[in-house]
Amino acid sequence: MRRFNRFYTNILGVLDKHILGTGYSFAEARVIIEIGIQGESIANNLVDTLTIDRSYMSRIVSKLTKEGLLMKVDSAADSRVSLIRLTEKGQELYSELNERSDQQIVKLMHGLGEEEIREVYASMMNIQDKLNKRAGETRR
Repeated sequence: MRRFNRFYTNILGVLDKHILGTGYSFAEARVIIEIGIQGESIANNLVDTLTIDRSYMSRIVSKLTKEGLLMKVDSAADSRVSLIRLTEKGQELYSELNERSDQQIVKLMHGLGEEEIREVYASMMNIQDKLNKRAGETRR
């Protein structure tokens, strides 16, 4: 399993200092992607979803806000809470990350036939399903 993890992280370049040639770390890119998917989020929710240390998340949000990728707005439901949203520039980076990610997968699958791609996908879903079930059992 560890050998597969090393293999897959190398293929995706997860350990590269800058993910997908963007100049952003994997954690920073994941924050952008998660907010892009959700539309807006609370920092604590991002901490839970991405399992990132709170102080590290705070530094990431501060950096991305200073760079004009994120903005904080007061929640209409609770004035003590700030919602984090992508700015227009952040939305552009989110789109770029999605596009580059798609290109990376197409490149990774290049040369495989349709049946082989279905097998790889089914295997990935099987692994995810098994590990999700196991994670649910250990939380009880």
